[in-house]
Amino acid sequence: MTPACLTAAFRMARPSMSAVLALALGACAAPTAVTTNRALDYDGRPTRLYVIAGAGMGWGPDFSGAFRAKFREIAGRCGATTGFEEISGLELDQNGPAARAAAFGADTILTITHAGGVISGSTGNRLSISYGATLSDVSQHRAVWRGNFAFNRGGTVIPIEERGSVLAIDITNGLKKDGILPGCSQIALGQGGRLDPSAVAKPRPQDAKLPTQSARPSGAAPGTPSLKDLQGLLPSQ
Repeated sequence: MTPACLTAAFRMARPSMSAVLALALGACAAPTAVTTNRALDYDGRPTRLYVIAGAGMGWGPDFSGAFRAKFREIAGRCGATTGFEEISGLELDQNGPAARAAAFGADTILTITHAGGVISGSTGNRLSISYGATLSDVSQHRAVWRGNFAFNRGGTVIPIEERGSVLAIDITNGLKKDGILPGCSQIALGQGGRLDPSAVAKPRPQDAKLPTQSARPSGAAPGTPSLKDLQGLLPSQ
């Protein structure tokens, strides 16, 4: 428990220990455990970055919408224009995402998978998720960076949009640390893993409808990687 959470708890009149624990846990989020690996011979810098993630990213559209908005904001400060797509794992056209990334003019593609984590046995609520992020260089046809992120939901009093923004910070901090997004500093979270409400990103109206798979073949050029080729993106729930 962080000092900020404990301070808030003890401000209550004659708090019980259960109340202290509930408030402390409810108002805080454990830090994300992050491990990353970059190709040592890679010196590229994303300028048009296409991000593909599983639908809802495990927490639903409010979470993923805030993630996209914050990721776009941060990447823009680092000189990268971003496009986004979510997939369900039921797509029939395996070439669609790569074709849309090509239409976007992507020089790099970031795929984000989600699986595992912890689910509460009493409530069935998801408490944590393990995210895997892989950055692929389009011209070099290879993965150049990977990251694993053990991400916690935090207390239920924390808005899910705030947690989506925090995941965007976690992943972009990893890219910055490894020199993939140069020229901009890592972002520090507040006490208890919290963000100031003003720092929680708001999705743009035009982001409400992401690219979707067409029932017809995409007509991708020969040699274009398929969805299956893109680091095994199909989400495992």
